[in-house]
Amino acid sequence: MLKKTLKKLGYFLPTLVMVSLVAFFLSKLAPGDPVAHYVPPIDALPSSSYSVAYYEKQYTKYSRVLGLDQPLFYLSLESVAYPDTFHQIILPRQRELLNKLVSQYGNWPEVQNYYRALENLDQLFFHWPDSIAPDNRINFQRTSGQLFYVYEDTPINSLFDQLTAELFTVGQSPYGDQVTALLSAPLNQAADAYQLIKTNATPNKLAQPTLRWHGTNNQYHKWISGFLMGDFGRSIRDRRPVFDKIKEAAWWTLSINLIAIFLSFAISIPTGIYSANHVNQKPDRIISFLTFVLFSIPSFWMAMLLVVFLTTPQYGMNWFASVGLGDLSSDAPFWDRFWERLSHLILPIFCVTYGTVAFISRQVRGSMLDVIQKDFIRTAFAKGLPRSRVTWKHAFRNALFPLITLIALVFPAALGGSVIVEVIFNIPGMGRLLFDSILGRDWPVVFMVLMIVTLLTVLGNLVADVLYNLADPRTRE
Repeated sequence: MLKKTLKKLGYFLPTLVMVSLVAFFLSKLAPGDPVAHYVPPIDALPSSSYSVAYYEKQYTKYSRVLGLDQPLFYLSLESVAYPDTFHQIILPRQRELLNKLVSQYGNWPEVQNYYRALENLDQLFFHWPDSIAPDNRINFQRTSGQLFYVYEDTPINSLFDQLTAELFTVGQSPYGDQVTALLSAPLNQAADAYQLIKTNATPNKLAQPTLRWHGTNNQYHKWISGFLMGDFGRSIRDRRPVFDKIKEAAWWTLSINLIAIFLSFAISIPTGIYSANHVNQKPDRIISFLTFVLFSIPSFWMAMLLVVFLTTPQYGMNWFASVGLGDLSSDAPFWDRFWERLSHLILPIFCVTYGTVAFISRQVRGSMLDVIQKDFIRTAFAKGLPRSRVTWKHAFRNALFPLITLIALVFPAALGGSVIVEVIFNIPGMGRLLFDSILGRDWPVVFMVLMIVTLLTVLGNLVADVLYNLADPRTRE
């Protein structure tokens, strides 16, 4: 049995790996820039070279903290036109410009030299003489700054012509020769560097693929290692550890769903067996009708009806506590807080339970009806065994297999079914956390919850296999 369990576990590991790959790469394709939550947007800063330099310094700092300067995976299939260190370019304007130019011309060395020439030209504004009119400086700086955002031939040549004309205008003013001496050579170097890109273009390199190995120093390795060690990263919204947020939310989700699961099986198993023993009789028809109705009612609709009609004084039926978890502080006595919380969880537990009871009871009824018609059950009755003994010792044990299959689905369904219920009843569980994180684009939380649901699904299937082996000795071989 242990050997077979270990073999099954070996099948589940590739599933976890595949889901982790999907979750990781989806997180990279998700909209939004994670660094933007740590650095104020550049549009909110004063328009000056100092502000841009400060923004880029902070952006680079937090990008490295988040590991965004590392390659995505252990290996990558890229064009030979790109350098093997292209992933280290993390500034948005720098990466976009270099990527567009390389994808157009294919010659990385010349593209790199052109960008360096633009940076040298941009840095010279710190040495602009104070005697020159500020308007001239602003015009020149604005025009040269546009070169970092264009990558087509006509706009770039037009900007260089405009810079040359503006430099000539500044040179005609008093002390303008200082600016001319300062900027003319770097400006000509930048223009010549761009011409070299077109002259030495190698577009054939773009069609040549190459496979590059990056080792364990990559973003996925860091992400999956953190997950296995319990380090889920930090939330984008409030920068709290994701593990702490999930741990706090998991308490309420487990409290609701473990009670709901226990009640579901405790009610549905006897109900299904009773219905099977009275098939086509009045009790069976009543139970079948009720379970069909309950299974057809959506949980969100039931939750809203309960909130409106059973917790609202305006309707005269203020029988249960309203949404939330009450107003008692953490300093209140334990039992006061316990009964307060429990009074708020009654309706959410009911909303999670009723549909499961209806479904499981129908499965138990169908499985019992199939077993009762077997020859060994007729033989047991022919021997004069009591109905209760035949039902529970012989029939029910052989009818367990569909229930064991359902157990494998209970673990992930517990979270999925409580999302809307927790939102409607304002319960701070994992369902509510997932809902709020999706709305707030807090992707580290979203995809870690996805990984946890996958892990619960795998564990549910593993538990189901173990229970199969316990219920049927033939499966232990």
